[in-house]
Amino acid sequence: MKLQKIEPRQIFTPQSQCGFTLIELLIAMVILSIGMLGTASLTTGIIRGNFFSKNITSATAIAQTQLEAVQREGYVTTTTTNFPSSAQTVGMGGVNFSRTTTIANDSPAANMKTITVAVSWNEAGNAARSVNLQTILAQ
Repeated sequence: MKLQKIEPRQIFTPQSQCGFTLIELLIAMVILSIGMLGTASLTTGIIRGNFFSKNITSATAIAQTQLEAVQREGYVTTTTTNFPSSAQTVGMGGVNFSRTTTIANDSPAANMKTITVAVSWNEAGNAARSVNLQTILAQ
């Protein structure tokens, strides 16, 4: 008869219990912090982009309104007296826009006027931006 060797049971003590060590927790916190910083910078970029888009939309609306006013006047009464070329300040959404209207008689054909409306503004960091819209009035 052969004797079988009986191995003693392993007794688990508190030191051998599975769990997270302090180093593992610190590494997890560093990884989480890097992810959160990336998300925060992405959010700031999106906010900046939305602000720029709002200003472009406002400037385009200001220029379009001026072009429509010129078109309402008609070919004959559209002059630099009615629409002076000096810059006019228009405030919209907390931003001051500078609008300049130019009326030129040197169009591609006779009895035509070229109307150009330029709207400019300064953004944060003094970045100068502008929108130009142009149309032709015919008699």
